Amino acid sequence: MSLSSQLRLLPRPFWVLIGATFVNRFGVFVVPFLALFITRNGNTAAQAGYAIAAYSVGSFAAAWLGGWLADRLGRNITMAISAFAGAVCMLALSQAVDWRALAVLAFITGAVNEAGHPASAALVQDIVPQEHRVIAFAVQRFAVNLAWSLGPATAGLLAEHASFFWLFAVDAVTSVIFGLIAWICLPKGRRTEASQAGWSHAWVSIRQNRPFLALFGACLCTAWIFRQTNTTFPLHFERNGLPLDWCGYVLALNGVMICLFEVPLAAMLRPWPVRGVLALGYILMGASFLVFLGSGALIAFVLMMVIFTVGEMSAFSRQQAYAADMAPEDMRGRYVGFLSFAWSIGSTASSALGMPLYDHHPDLLWAINAALGVLAAVLILSKRGHATTIT
Repeated sequence: MSLSSQLRLLPRPFWVLIGATFVNRFGVFVVPFLALFITRNGNTAAQAGYAIAAYSVGSFAAAWLGGWLADRLGRNITMAISAFAGAVCMLALSQAVDWRALAVLAFITGAVNEAGHPASAALVQDIVPQEHRVIAFAVQRFAVNLAWSLGPATAGLLAEHASFFWLFAVDAVTSVIFGLIAWICLPKGRRTEASQAGWSHAWVSIRQNRPFLALFGACLCTAWIFRQTNTTFPLHFERNGLPLDWCGYVLALNGVMICLFEVPLAAMLRPWPVRGVLALGYILMGASFLVFLGSGALIAFVLMMVIFTVGEMSAFSRQQAYAADMAPEDMRGRYVGFLSFAWSIGSTASSALGMPLYDHHPDLLWAINAALGVLAAVLILSKRGHATTIT
């Protein structure tokens, strides 16, 4: 079946979700430049790391809350509430200066802003048949990264030539638009009875699902690696004397490459074992930071981003479908939420520990990133990571 035929089989509500997701992700202006916003307000890199870690701790709470709400209240209502509350938090965050106030607001923002993710992923699983989920998640990533290829570049220009406040304002407006579309135009998706919607039921299932727990461990490692692109990467860029607007362009390269090459790459790698593709991607993501051991020139940042993106495309184009096939139908929101715990924990540790480490031993940080990529590959290739139902 041709690619165009597969795309035509995807249901209309899925395309509505894709359009809304593009608008929302285009407006993710704050997170890539949050470290710079905090340090430019007179705080140290370590203090910025603590504040960003607070955002990740908040997203940990979001995984618990969002997973439960997605299964209990419905997917669209959860996404809308998350978006509206996130808009308010972004505007409040723009007015903070001291890192302690920023940390408190970052925690609240992370808690509400990220609560919609489990609902979004679970809705795709609800409305798209299993045989079409890989292409559906690839299309979703295309929309996200097309927005990412445009958003950071625009945000970089605003940060360099206008005011950081506009980053927060645009972020808030796009969140409101997303919330309205989710509330009015998207289906509720599958809902679970109150007696079965608690986390205790999901935990009984999850702790017996060894392949899913192996994926959880791999995501812990890759979350650390991924967070470095939003924390130490722009700081390293600035400290090497490079203009901030070019940082936006290099970050946008990630989205451009994904939009152009992820779907063809996924098709090319289709005959490969799924766990082998995931392992290769994890290794490339971690090893990409080793480029900085040799140079701090602009070309080094471009090369690092190219290697990182090839790894991301190899791993993430299959990871969501791989995880989705392991989730029981009545626990999809909580399974997605539980996997989000891994990203929250890894991101929190990466922010709180990675940035202070960068201040004193940046080369050691790059080596740790590479080692974590290898560890993620080992976990997914181990017997514990074997899932016979996934092809």
